[in-house]
Amino acid sequence: MEKGKKIKVLVVGDDWVTTKDLIAATKRVLEGYDYEIDSYDEVMDKPMSREKKEDFGDDSVTEYCGHPQDLIDRIAGVHLLVVHTSPVTKQVIEAGKDLIAIGCCRSDAVSVNIKAATDKGIYFFNAPGRSVEPVSDLTITFALALCRNIVRADRYVKEGRWDQDINRDVPNWEEYVTFRGLTLQDKKFGVVGLGKIGRRVAEKAAGLGMDVQVYDPFLDKKILKEYGTVRSLEELFEVSDFISIHIPPVESNKGIISRELFNKMKPSAYFINVARGEIIDEEALIDALSNKKIAGAALDVYYTEPLPLKSKLIKLDNVILTPHLAGQRKDVSEGSAAILEGQMKPFFQENSLATCFNSAKIVKTTNK
Repeated sequence: MEKGKKIKVLVVGDDWVTTKDLIAATKRVLEGYDYEIDSYDEVMDKPMSREKKEDFGDDSVTEYCGHPQDLIDRIAGVHLLVVHTSPVTKQVIEAGKDLIAIGCCRSDAVSVNIKAATDKGIYFFNAPGRSVEPVSDLTITFALALCRNIVRADRYVKEGRWDQDINRDVPNWEEYVTFRGLTLQDKKFGVVGLGKIGRRVAEKAAGLGMDVQVYDPFLDKKILKEYGTVRSLEELFEVSDFISIHIPPVESNKGIISRELFNKMKPSAYFINVARGEIIDEEALIDALSNKKIAGAALDVYYTEPLPLKSKLIKLDNVILTPHLAGQRKDVSEGSAAILEGQMKPFFQENSLATCFNSAKIVKTTNK
């Protein structure tokens, strides 16, 4: 980018990544430029479900907040669009006739039609890895909480049963002994999907002395072997003491964690899902938990979000449930904006495409 040209920018933040933090990051990206920034706040009309679809002519965009018309009404003359969850549909991109670049501070930017941007020669920047540490931390936390029965033990104390069981003429240890848990040393930890998060989970599990098992059909076996023992998906479910899911919710992965796979798990094994709910057969998991076919599970994501109160999962005592909070680090706003800043800066300050998500495809399209 040449600094002699004035840049018109539209910045749209929300409750999770604020407009204020995105503007501050954008200003640092455009240091030395003459620029004008317009902005507004998106209303986070939760849940941001991948099943949420509105009839605005672009089914490729999911997990969004707001409506594309809000962007279309403001996109005229804009060169740089910076968003978090706003739906950047093909209609928005077609209306943005002066767009040069789009920045979205999400790793998996499913709220942006990247193909439409690429077809128009618009450079796209995302925020890769913004959730790697918090999601991998929660995964390991789930493993510990499950195998040491922490949630049940907490209720045992708070509901007064510990006091009642011990402060009697003959102490009753019957429930107390059910809290005895596994040690992690040498236990097999299965990781399904070796992207940035899966790799970090594998590293942390190995750091705890666990025997990591890995499955990812899209990576070279040489790379996979750096993180653990390479298994087929079926083998991984058969041998692992813990199984954690870290694959994207593309159409081909919907329901891939099937009843057949759950049936292969050890009765003593634990299942963890911090990826997306639609990846697993939720009813099959409920059956496995209800009938004690597996020891337990921890879930941060569900097929329907928020999880309905009528869900059978809520009544089970061998599953830990959290409200899709894995990526919710304390500095999610500043941190996400800072990662996106780092991705966009080389383009605007060094004329470099090294951190541009779709630059290779744009070059190929241009050379056709």
